[in-house]
Amino acid sequence: MAQERPNRLAEWFTLVRKNAPLVRERFNEWVAAVREEPRLAWETPALRFGVYGICGLLLVWLASTIVGWAVPPLPPSAKPAATTADFHVVCGDPNCAHHFVIHREFGFDDFPVTCPQCKRETGISARRCNSPSCAGRWVAPKSAEQGSVCPYCGAAIEPP
Repeated sequence: MAQERPNRLAEWFTLVRKNAPLVRERFNEWVAAVREEPRLAWETPALRFGVYGICGLLLVWLASTIVGWAVPPLPPSAKPAATTADFHVVCGDPNCAHHFVIHREFGFDDFPVTCPQCKRETGISARRCNSPSCAGRWVAPKSAEQGSVCPYCGAAIEPP
């Protein structure tokens, strides 16, 4: 029969309960020593680094507040940040090859989409071919050994 895995959380709680009186006793000893010699409080690493951490957080907060005051406000004519974009699409059917633009949210990648001309789900994300023969034509790149290539001239197409 397989042995059950030990419950680490229960073991940890048991260990904490078992050592709680010892921790309480050592803390009381430390408090008594600090009352006799207050310099010992600062020599305690946990206390000293805790104060350093809190001071660091306060400095970061103060610096960000000052920078926030120094930045000029946006002009009243400013518009909110965009959440959508236009995507160029080419129909993957060689008989259609219609180029169209769709307006979707950033990060859209649910291709293929429906072509408005042939009414089939053959719309593929398009890339611009900048070779001299295509002169900036939007194409559906084909996969080849050297990467994506233009189906018309065979020139390499850079990934988006």
